[in-house]
Amino acid sequence: MKKNLRGKIREFVHSEEGKVGIKSPLTLGVAAGSLLLAQAVVGTPRAEGAWCFGDAECGNGRCDIIDCTEPDGAGQVTCWGVCRD
Repeated sequence: MKKNLRGKIREFVHSEEGKVGIKSPLTLGVAAGSLLLAQAVVGTPRAEGAWCFGDAECGNGRCDIIDCTEPDGAGQVTCWGVCRD
């Protein structure tokens, strides 16, 4: 019985149906592995710096001003930007 079952399994794996059954998960694994490898090689882009209102908030970097609000009732303009190296 054991030899008969092993023979049938071996016959199935060597048949066309068995080869297709093996190729599908193998192809999926290779594709997923390739994507993970590409992500590791390329890496992720560096995130933008933190929001700031002046150079003092950026440590060793500088604050690139992006936009300013209109003067309020007190006549003060508020500007903000992004910290850069």
